[in-house]
Amino acid sequence: MCGKILLHNVLGGTYNMRKLVRDKIPTIINDDSKFEVLSNDDYRLSLREKVVEEATEVKAATTRANLVEELGDLEEVIRAILDDASITYEEMDSLRHAKINQKGKFTEKFAMMNTKEES
Repeated sequence: MCGKILLHNVLGGTYNMRKLVRDKIPTIINDDSKFEVLSNDDYRLSLREKVVEEATEVKAATTRANLVEELGDLEEVIRAILDDASITYEEMDSLRHAKINQKGKFTEKFAMMNTKEES
C-alpha cells in the first residue's frame, strides 16, 4: 500500500507525499491520511526506493537497538523484493555464498585506495 499524506509546509501550502508503508499502517494511523493500492510496476519501483530509504536509516543508526530495528526493516524490504521477483531467499543466499567463495567477506576490513597523479 502507498500513503498519500497531505502535509502543510511553513507557508501554509500542501503537498502530496507518496510512500510505501507496511500492510497494517492504514488501520493503525488515525489521522486523515489516504491510502491507495499500487500497480505492480509502481510497487516494484516503490520497493527499490524503500530499500534505499531503509539502508540510509541503517547508516544513520546511532545505537545498537536502533541498528537492530533498522536492519530488520531493511531485511523486510529485501524479502518483499525477493517475493515480488519470484526469487527465493535460498537462491539469493546461494549466490551470496558463491560470492564469498570467489571474493571473500568483509571481515578483513579492507578499503581500496586509488591514487591518481595529475600531470
